[in-house]
Amino acid sequence: MIQLIQNLAKCDEKFFSGWILAHARIVLDGKAVFYSNKLLSAAERRAVFSVTGTDENNITRQSLKVLLLLPKATTGKISSKAEIKGSLLDMQKFSVRQINEYIALSGDKNIIHQRVRPIVPGLMMVLYLYDFFCSQSDWDIRFLNPVYADDEVFFYRQDNGVNAYVNNKLVLTIKFKTGQVN
Repeated sequence: MIQLIQNLAKCDEKFFSGWILAHARIVLDGKAVFYSNKLLSAAERRAVFSVTGTDENNITRQSLKVLLLLPKATTGKISSKAEIKGSLLDMQKFSVRQINEYIALSGDKNIIHQRVRPIVPGLMMVLYLYDFFCSQSDWDIRFLNPVYADDEVFFYRQDNGVNAYVNNKLVLTIKFKTGQVN
């Protein structure tokens, strides 16, 4: 998965710096050797990128498609409380040090991850969850609210995915398309 993320980071960072990740779809169906990224569409406040990983026979084995949005304003406020669903999987705080390590590994140089109180990269949280769900091959991820460094993020397992909450407010949902969560 990290190779997909690294290739996504090769997009034009000057143009997309300050944009936020709103949606991602990840498909992992074997080992990829060659990676390419492509801007699928771009508008004033919205862009869609795709990263594809192919094997030696040019068969697509991995893909990452993301929707990036340029926010009108960043308030730092999370929407109202949500009903927590599922069973507690884990709790994690992402420190500034961890964010900086992720930036060095991934190449994600977006300025929103480099502030005094940086926003945790969405794909950093997904990569963290990959350790729990590496057997899942099809991930549909929605980023609903920003998570900031040192926020306590509670991950709850559901039948077909994961929800993440900060202060009982929903910040992230993942639906696995390939079946039930183990």
